[in-house]
Amino acid sequence: MKTLTATETHSVLVANRLDTSAKPGFAFRNPSCAIFYDWHAHPCHQITYARRGTTQVEGPDGHHLLPTAHAIWIPAQTRHRTMICDLDGVSVYFDPACFPHVQTEHMQIFPITTMLQEMLLHTLRWQAGAAEQSPIAQSFFHTLGLLCVEQMQAKTNRLFTLPRATHPSLVRAMDAALANLGLANLTGALQQAGMSERSFRRHFQEETGMTWQDWITQARLFRAAGLLAEGHRVTDVAANVGYASLSAFAKAFTNLMGLSPVHFRNLQT
Repeated sequence: MKTLTATETHSVLVANRLDTSAKPGFAFRNPSCAIFYDWHAHPCHQITYARRGTTQVEGPDGHHLLPTAHAIWIPAQTRHRTMICDLDGVSVYFDPACFPHVQTEHMQIFPITTMLQEMLLHTLRWQAGAAEQSPIAQSFFHTLGLLCVEQMQAKTNRLFTLPRATHPSLVRAMDAALANLGLANLTGALQQAGMSERSFRRHFQEETGMTWQDWITQARLFRAAGLLAEGHRVTDVAANVGYASLSAFAKAFTNLMGLSPVHFRNLQT
């Protein structure tokens, strides 16, 4: 995987005119190679759709896993960094002045219908600056925006989001766990946080909306998705993220992703 510096990331944005705010919007085909963009922001709202492949996006509120057949909403001026693994998809950028005014201030993942898939891919005909004088483009982007908002508002869970805490003690525990998911456990988290188990569980639930066990399970599965997308063997991935039982790993992964680790890996490679 190629990791870009902040300067290199900015150069990519400028080269593809992603630093502009063209009305009513434009589209950019995502690179198919494995690449990790540094922290950056756009003047436009962004919707990235994954027809195939896996992408992880880190933002102010935590980590987000973008699986196949889903899209991620990134509001304008939201700082984020993106790790793409063999993605077949498209990013669509909407000028905020031309987008429906709704309460969508947080990044989120949402499923894409067949109709929305075709509409998102159709936007590739308009690159930056090409749609401003086109009445068809203006109507198309407006309708697409409304349909995406409807789909986002219909989505009620946060299965593909790993929340971030703000409490320094919880941050220490999270960072330590993420650094070594194979060995992460509650005892280690309590030591890192310097809290009693009761206080830790209460603060963790209040800040993330999740229990520690649900959070660490999701963190493991997020890491597993990235490793599988890179082509690693399922047994190796299970052990790497802390599963002694392959069947337990397969069950948890299938519950999150809707398909088995083997099937998921085969789709990405």
